Amino acid sequence: MAIKDDIKSIQEELNTEEKFLENIIKSERFIKKYKKIIIIGLVLGVVAVGGYYTNQFIKDQNFKAANEAYAKLITNPNDTQAKADLKSKDISLYALYQFKNSMENNDTATLKSLLNEPIDELLKDIVKAQLNEPSGQILNSYKTLIKGYELIRDNKIAEAKNELKKIPLNSQLQSVVKNFEHYQGNSK
Repeated sequence: MAIKDDIKSIQEELNTEEKFLENIIKSERFIKKYKKIIIIGLVLGVVAVGGYYTNQFIKDQNFKAANEAYAKLITNPNDTQAKADLKSKDISLYALYQFKNSMENNDTATLKSLLNEPIDELLKDIVKAQLNEPSGQILNSYKTLIKGYELIRDNKIAEAKNELKKIPLNSQLQSVVKNFEHYQGNSK
């Protein structure tokens, strides 16, 4: 009996080693068969990761350069090189700087020129609102909300509710609208 058990255990060990060798051979065949595809995949992965980090590095450098140019413009508004650097590195920050200066100097020509720049859409909406042109959904809703508030303040509750109904249900201002609608003009 002991010899039979020894033979069985040796056979099981051989079967295990045989399966292990068989799996190694299958893996080797798979790697040989798809070697080019595996290498191309690895190279593409390395290039993608490298590209991502390079892109992040460039964005960080542009961010720092834009902030430096903005700081220079704050201290010396006549620095044309800093203006050019700011415009090339971060056009939206440049537009904010120009917007601030235009508001201080009542310069509508500069505000109108900002509308032609490739700046952030919300910033364009703010400039349009300042120029009394039709602007985006948020600012239109905000203007309507202000009109409704003024009507409530003047105790014209029905007119205020009609004005507030113009604000879309999916607007971010809906919670404020609901609070205004519940107000009936009674101050205690």
